[in-house]
Amino acid sequence: MNQRLTRVCLGAVLAGVVSAGPVAAQQTSTDELEREIQALQESLKAIQKDLQEIKGMLARPSPLGIGAVIDYGSGPAKGERTAKLTLVEFSDYQ
Repeated sequence: MNQRLTRVCLGAVLAGVVSAGPVAAQQTSTDELEREIQALQESLKAIQKDLQEIKGMLARPSPLGIGAVIDYGSGPAKGERTAKLTLVEFSDYQ
């Protein structure tokens, strides 16, 4: 039984060595994977930087601020002039 187990293990090791292929091909593949990983890491850092910039912009107070009074003159309006919330839509037809 012990000899049979030894032969099976030896056969498995030999099969692994034969199927492993040339070391140069594996090295090239490894180098390509390392370059791809590096490119992904750089992309991730750029995305994180952009996200931090967006968070910074959102953290700043609005130039108009809450409760700002906007004089829209005699422009067309719908609804009550004494409403608690006024939605102003601006568009430029150029």
